[in-house]
Amino acid sequence: MLPLLLAAALTVAFGVLPASAQPAPNPADTQEQLRQAQHEAEALTEQWHAATDDFTAKQAEADRLRAAVDPARAAADQARAAEEDYRTQIDGLALTFVENGKLDQFNALLASGSPQDYLDQMSALESLSAEHATQLDDLLDKVRQADRTRADADDATTRAQGAADDARKAADDIAARKADADKRIDEVEKLLGRLSPEERDEYNGPGEDGPLDIIGTGSGVAALRAAATRLGKPYIWGASGPNSFDCSGLTSWAFKQAGVTLPRSSSAQSQVGKSVSWDNMQPGDLVFYYSPVSHVGIYAGGGKMINAPQSGDVVKYQKVSATAFSGARRL
Repeated sequence: MLPLLLAAALTVAFGVLPASAQPAPNPADTQEQLRQAQHEAEALTEQWHAATDDFTAKQAEADRLRAAVDPARAAADQARAAEEDYRTQIDGLALTFVENGKLDQFNALLASGSPQDYLDQMSALESLSAEHATQLDDLLDKVRQADRTRADADDATTRAQGAADDARKAADDIAARKADADKRIDEVEKLLGRLSPEERDEYNGPGEDGPLDIIGTGSGVAALRAAATRLGKPYIWGASGPNSFDCSGLTSWAFKQAGVTLPRSSSAQSQVGKSVSWDNMQPGDLVFYYSPVSHVGIYAGGGKMINAPQSGDVVKYQKVSATAFSGARRL
C-alpha cells in the first residue's frame, strides 16, 4: 500500500512516476522512431562516403597540379635563359647601329610599348639587313615564350595551391559528416537495443528468394553474382566488405569483383552509367531509393534486388519498393 501512496504523491507533487512505474515503451512507436533514425543515419553515412570521394578526387587533382609546377618553372627558367642569350646578341646588333650612326632609330625600336609594337616598327626600319631583322624576330619570339612560360608557372602554382586548399576543406567536411553520422548511428543502436529478437525480426521484414540461376553477361550481372556470395553478411555502418557491408559498400565491392570501380557513395553511384526506367530494369542494374539518393542495391529480376538493408539486418534479397524507388542505372 505504501509504494502506491508514494507513487501517487510523486505524481501529484511533480507530475512524474518513478522509473519502476513508468509505462513500457510502445514497440510500434519505437519501431517508427527507429525507422526514421535509420533513414537519417544512412543518409548521413552516405554523405560521409560522398565527402570521402570528393576528398580523394581533390587530393588527386592537387597532386597532379603540384607535379606540374616544377616542369613549368624549369621551362620558364629555360625560356628566360634563351631570352638573355638573344639579348646578348642584340647588344652586338646595337653596336652595329652605333657604328652606322643609327642608334636613335634602334633605341626607338627597343623602347616600343609591346612586342607587337616592336614587330610593327620593324618594317619601318628599311636600313636593317635581313640578318639583323631575323635576329630581332628571334628575340621577340624568345621574349614572348619567356612571358608565356612565366605565366604558365605562376598559373600552375596558383592552381596547385587552390587544389590543396580544396582538399583540406574536403577533409574537414569528411570529419563533420562522420561526426553527424556517428551521433545518429548511436541513436539507432540504442533504439535497436530496445527491441526483442522477435520485434527486431518483425522490423527487418522477411527476406525474399533470389534467382536460382543468375544468367547473362556484362559487369552488372557479374556484380550481381558476386553480391549473391555475400548473402547473410551483416550490415555494418561504413563497411566495404568482404565480411560486412553498408548499402553502397556492397555495390561498390560487388562491381569491383566485376572489374568496375564505382564511387563509394550511393549518390555518386546514381550518376554512373545510363538511366533506366522502372519498367525496363534488368538483372545487374543499380537500384536507388529516396531523393536525394541515400540507398542502393542491385536488381536481381522479378521485382527484387539484393542489398544490405540496414543496421541489425544482413545482406539479402528484398522486393524493390515502388514508393522508395528514385531511379536505376545500367553500366
